[in-house]
Amino acid sequence: MVVVKTHLFFQLCVIFALTFFVAVSLASPEDPDCGLNFTSSPYKPSGECIAADQENINEWDSFPTTRCCQNVLNFFSQALAKQAITQQGNLFLKKDQWEHCSGPFKHQPSVSIENCGFRSLYQGSTKCSSLSLTNVLQDDNFKDVRDKCTGFDSSFDDACRNCTGAIKSARDHYLDQFYARDNDTERATCVMAVVISVAATKLNDPSSIDDFFSCLPALNSLEKSNEDYIKIKYSLAKALIAIVLATFGMIMVIMLVKYVTRNSRAGRKLVLSKSKELASCPGLYSFSKAEIENAINFGDEKKFLGRGSAGQVFKGILPSGQVVAIKQIYRSNTSDSFTRELENLSRVRHPNLVCLFGCCIEDGEQYLVYEFCSAGNLAQHLLRKDKVLTWEQRVNILRDCALALRYLHNYIDGYIVHRDIKLTNILLTEDLQPKLSDFGLARMLGMEESKVFTDVRGTIGYMDPEYMSNAKLTCASDIYSFGIVTLQVLSGQKVIELDLDARDQLTRKVYDD
Repeated sequence: MVVVKTHLFFQLCVIFALTFFVAVSLASPEDPDCGLNFTSSPYKPSGECIAADQENINEWDSFPTTRCCQNVLNFFSQALAKQAITQQGNLFLKKDQWEHCSGPFKHQPSVSIENCGFRSLYQGSTKCSSLSLTNVLQDDNFKDVRDKCTGFDSSFDDACRNCTGAIKSARDHYLDQFYARDNDTERATCVMAVVISVAATKLNDPSSIDDFFSCLPALNSLEKSNEDYIKIKYSLAKALIAIVLATFGMIMVIMLVKYVTRNSRAGRKLVLSKSKELASCPGLYSFSKAEIENAINFGDEKKFLGRGSAGQVFKGILPSGQVVAIKQIYRSNTSDSFTRELENLSRVRHPNLVCLFGCCIEDGEQYLVYEFCSAGNLAQHLLRKDKVLTWEQRVNILRDCALALRYLHNYIDGYIVHRDIKLTNILLTEDLQPKLSDFGLARMLGMEESKVFTDVRGTIGYMDPEYMSNAKLTCASDIYSFGIVTLQVLSGQKVIELDLDARDQLTRKVYDD
């Protein structure tokens, strides 16, 4: 018995030693040619690298980079602060050393000194890069930074605002001292020198240094890529802006006068038309055509999302930054789908119904603005080969769709029949929450009506056979369509196979099985 226990204890010790060795080797992938110690403060990825297109930011108001690289500067500034204290007081490494300091990111290929834009942070690249820790600590401007970046206990927001303001002031002091206001590389190294010096004074206080680095993201701002703008001198920029604003103001005054004098009658008709269309749709925002076009053309080109019988859908971004889906109704569309969507979606609110934010009726154009569902529609997920929906995800999607249908069929003002329940009309949010959409065919039945005879509309394969044969519309028509959707979600098969060898409908296959 003693021998068994001793053997078991020995095995546990070996496992623990191996685990510790692997953990240390992964946490501290140091390159001896770099000269920095990463053991005590290992690199922690920010988790922002999962997106395919990285959003550009201006980190610390000085570094044009991406969100993927947010934690890299924090990581390096702490390591450089320790090096400045223990070595000769230099804030930056020599060039040949700095080029070998990408070791901590070997498991994250998208992050490196080169990819993040930090390759100029070495001694001799700029005048600020030659500053020593002693130089900075003795500078009167840095004393203000040290005072304001100490003590985040009372009000973090106020203390952080004061700290970041002092950092910018110290950075600008060095830029003025070196006559380098327009030098972006100098701007980056100067702010890095200030941050390293502050970190060096706080290394013995873990709580204080954590608060300090938690505050630094307040310096960040969104940044456009270098291809999106042309650099010009500050004085010339002010002159150009003044000229543009004056010209724009004159043009606006002239256009306003012409509009009032020549188009007053047309304007009144347009307002009356809008009022008539939106009278039964309270709570919606009336977008102008210019706002719609600006939202759709937020990038280099329009982002097309899909097309239906009534119109086509684009991705848009509002001035507030909110992402939306914008449906443009075809001019040739003679159906009343636009009015139906307005009337139905403006009065209903449910977590599993797509939300309608507003609309636009101008110059014969009609637009509807919805919430954006980033994961596309359910049909796209069922057809994907790289990633399959789990059983739990499928059941949750069907359950939430059933709740949305129950809400419509038990609406207080009357039964709302969707009439076009299908996979492509079930949108999914980022966390796979379903949203029932496209109410262009929806019909409300009065409280005294259990059925109504109407024109037959819908999608072949999903339509209720009884409704197709006698045009009798009831809530059961939606239930049948939802049953077909359920069969598709659970089986992964199409409603109707177009292949000559497999033309049987899904319902017939289920019946035969």
